[in-house]
Amino acid sequence: MTIFKDIVELLHNNDCVILPGFGAFVLKKKSASIIQNKFIPPSKNVSFNSMLKENDGLLVKYISGTRKTSYKKALNLVEKEVEAFNKKLTRDLLVEIESIGIFELKDENSLNFNPDLSINFDSSSFGLQSFLKDPLLKNIKTESKKEISFVSNYLLRNAAIFISVMGLSYLGYFNYTNYIDTEKLNNIAVAQNQILKKVQAATFDLGELPAISLNVSAPVINQSSIYFSVIAGSFRSKNNAQKQLNSLISLGYKASYTTINPKGLFRVAYARLKTRKEASSLISKIKGSGQDAWLLIEN
Repeated sequence: MTIFKDIVELLHNNDCVILPGFGAFVLKKKSASIIQNKFIPPSKNVSFNSMLKENDGLLVKYISGTRKTSYKKALNLVEKEVEAFNKKLTRDLLVEIESIGIFELKDENSLNFNPDLSINFDSSSFGLQSFLKDPLLKNIKTESKKEISFVSNYLLRNAAIFISVMGLSYLGYFNYTNYIDTEKLNNIAVAQNQILKKVQAATFDLGELPAISLNVSAPVINQSSIYFSVIAGSFRSKNNAQKQLNSLISLGYKASYTTINPKGLFRVAYARLKTRKEASSLISKIKGSGQDAWLLIEN
């Protein structure tokens, strides 16, 4: 199904590409943001709208031009590709499209789309990556502490020299009297040191202390717990799943893996919750921000 390669090429220059008879791939713009110390560049990620199926001519004209064929033949090619894709989706229930995302058929009337968030279609942000930066204020505070420490050491050093000079002058002027006073002070200091040594060497009998007994029991883990998981996407590649997981965690979600999909896919959840009410509330919040999510009940 090479038609999706044409769609990817068009998405780099168009915000909406309709696949006639199937649906529309629409780009959602997200402004640059700062989360704690992480700077995230602006991006455009793909979403899917199954209500837009009417042919607007963009994709068919592009195929007609690149493959040098008539408009009618290009339209027939698109219709055959859509028919083949629907059959594959009905047979496999899940189809992954490179650089776009994963379509998962839950039932006849429920088609879920999990976008590949690692692809940024915003040409103005080409080559930009998220990065971490330590706050400038922290560096300023560190430098200020060093400067204060340097000034303090300088003043203390000069003060010590000044006191030493004054002390020598004082001793020279009050020679005898100061000598007598100094001897008295030394005797007092010796006596105080002796008292301090005796106090430090003293022992205290507190008597026999009562024994303490603690009863510690390990928490009981309920192996039959039911989780109401809010699913962000399913991935065949564990690397892509890990990227999605890291992205959600950086946005503040308690993201985690769920049980592996029967098809062997890695499912990534915004959160795994204990009640359906909590899950419904989180899904409403996520969809309100323009993202997709669906509920998985794990036994």
